[in-house]
Amino acid sequence: MAGSSAPLRRLGAELRRLREATGRTQTDVGAEIGRTHATLVNWELGKTKISKSDLVCLLAELRAPTEVRKGLEQLRQDSNQGKSQWAVYGLPDWLRPLVSFEEDAIALSTFEPVIIPGLLQTEEYARATHLTAPHVVAPQDVDRWVAARQQRQRRLDEVNPLRLHAVIAEAALRLRVGGPEVMAAQLARLCEAAETANVTIQVLPSTRGELAGVASNFTVLHFADPGVDPPLGYFDGPLGGYLISDEGDVAAMIKMFADLGAPALNEADSLSLLSAILAEYR
Repeated sequence: MAGSSAPLRRLGAELRRLREATGRTQTDVGAEIGRTHATLVNWELGKTKISKSDLVCLLAELRAPTEVRKGLEQLRQDSNQGKSQWAVYGLPDWLRPLVSFEEDAIALSTFEPVIIPGLLQTEEYARATHLTAPHVVAPQDVDRWVAARQQRQRRLDEVNPLRLHAVIAEAALRLRVGGPEVMAAQLARLCEAAETANVTIQVLPSTRGELAGVASNFTVLHFADPGVDPPLGYFDGPLGGYLISDEGDVAAMIKMFADLGAPALNEADSLSLLSAILAEYR
């Protein structure tokens, strides 16, 4: 889904519904407008962009009403705007879909075994993580990537903010990224975030072995209309990140998150542990 975005996926879902309403196959419709079966599949899955001229031809072939055509053209334009908004930050192809879907998500669940979740990182902590990974981020790109991360965090402070539920392994709180001062500021930031209505933070203590079965970070994004925009999964590593759209895989990720949240400390006890570790850094 390297080229995908929330508006593009929504556009694809609407195109699929229009085609299915006619009782025709992707191969049949594609042949009529001079496009292959694979092209129709990718359009309907929101994996590739559709040009204005192709959309006009496709909607004419499907005999879509005028008002429907206007709405779908607006979705096509919206998918292009998302790309231009983030282009200034020079983000890699594997990260752009995540930031696009984050803009449209209403809730996000994330598990981190090693580092603090990106949406909760301070600027200094984010910079330290990038500087220690030159194989991922070129030195000249660090400032732009850090700025992008700070921009993404604004979703948490909007009028209708993103709801964030983070389960963080205790190891991530004790790994000294950037030194004691950076970590103290980062732990203070977590304590502040934990007090807000739309952020839930649970700490998974190192004394609990439930972490052993999950060796990677992962995130699940939830949207307002699951029928049109079903949940998506995401995980990343040293060489890039991957969006997961397969319903079975995403369902498994949702269950893994619940399984990790059950043995984790509740919100109050997590805040107490955060405060205690913060005192150690200070």
